[in-house]
Amino acid sequence: MIARLTEDATPDEVAGIIEDVNGALVGARSQLTELVAAAADWTRARLAFDDPHHSPAFATWTRLAAANGVLRDIQEQLEIAEDGVAACPVERADPRHHEMVSVLRGRELLDDVIGTGTVPAPASDRGPEVNRKRAARTSSPLASPRRPSSTTSTPPPTAPPRPRHAPPVASG
Repeated sequence: MIARLTEDATPDEVAGIIEDVNGALVGARSQLTELVAAAADWTRARLAFDDPHHSPAFATWTRLAAANGVLRDIQEQLEIAEDGVAACPVERADPRHHEMVSVLRGRELLDDVIGTGTVPAPASDRGPEVNRKRAARTSSPLASPRRPSSTTSTPPPTAPPRPRHAPPVASG
């Protein structure tokens, strides 16, 4: 799906992708929501309040319940966004307007990382089967390197601190 979401995709294509992701029965968002709900229910069956000051299962259930609520909010936002995307113009706007809003996409596609040099075909040249195969290749779990799940990994690089004004050093 990500491979089909290019800047040249039509509003109907993008709205369709959002609809697929947000689908009530088989969409990725609905599956994730059900997974989180099932994990919360599993945790609920293990709740014990014998020690009122220590209940790790309740703390976990609380986080899962909150995540479930966020995913339900996401469903509503995506439904609204789907209608908004479908109403967008097909043509790109003048790039000078793009500077007003930050780019949100943080993950590069596999082709960008490997540098195969493939350029996506124009939307008019794509058929449903071509799109399906392209999406399968780029959204495969094996398509991108896995990040370490350790919380002790080094944090992402940040900008170096601005130099502070120091008094001049006397030379002798």
